[in-house]
Amino acid sequence: MCCAIGALLLALITAWRTGSRTLFAWLPGARTSIGFGAAAIALVAGSVIMVEHVSHYAARAQASGRAVFAEFISQPICGGRTAN
Repeated sequence: MCCAIGALLLALITAWRTGSRTLFAWLPGARTSIGFGAAAIALVAGSVIMVEHVSHYAARAQASGRAVFAEFISQPICGGRTAN
């Protein structure tokens, strides 16, 4: 799920960069407003995703008897397998 969200964000950023040149030509203040809005959305979404991942890694670390950092380093969350 997190990989799909990352791919969607990359596609949105690419589309925004190509279409933004015309928008900024006739509306100069839009760059700052859109930048702050995007940063706020990214901060909130990143916080929510981070909380979900931390609880996931904590549960996996407890199940495998490791520290949370060791579980985080051992494999990515999108692997779908548990650590041995």
